[in-house]
Amino acid sequence: MSRGARFWAGLAGAGVMLLAGCDSSGGDQPPPTSLGGTSGGGAPSAGTTLPPAPRVFDTGALQNGVRQVLTQSYGLTDVTGVRCPSGQAVQVGVSFDCAVTVAGEPKSVTLTVQTADGTYQVSAPK
Repeated sequence: MSRGARFWAGLAGAGVMLLAGCDSSGGDQPPPTSLGGTSGGGAPSAGTTLPPAPRVFDTGALQNGVRQVLTQSYGLTDVTGVRCPSGQAVQVGVSFDCAVTVAGEPKSVTLTVQTADGTYQVSAPK
């Protein structure tokens, strides 16, 4: 199997937990939710010393997870057009924004990676 085929085969293998965060208003934190996905590289063939490909979030699963957190944990009813950037690394401390539309208004949410397993926190829309 080629290196590229091993990489793509590894994309479907890893799961992620996502943790919905609260805004800075001091409200209760929503409960953790099991959603999303991450991807990682496959193992190199025998005798090679290539480093594993970095793990990145599955963009489609990430967008679905954000939508679900916003509707279930934040109680928003009209969430559409969730767009997160592709190729985001599963690396603790990394933050990035996703664009969302809430009740017809463009907003953004910030995701912050909490663990190496891909647990992330979703901010309230701003």
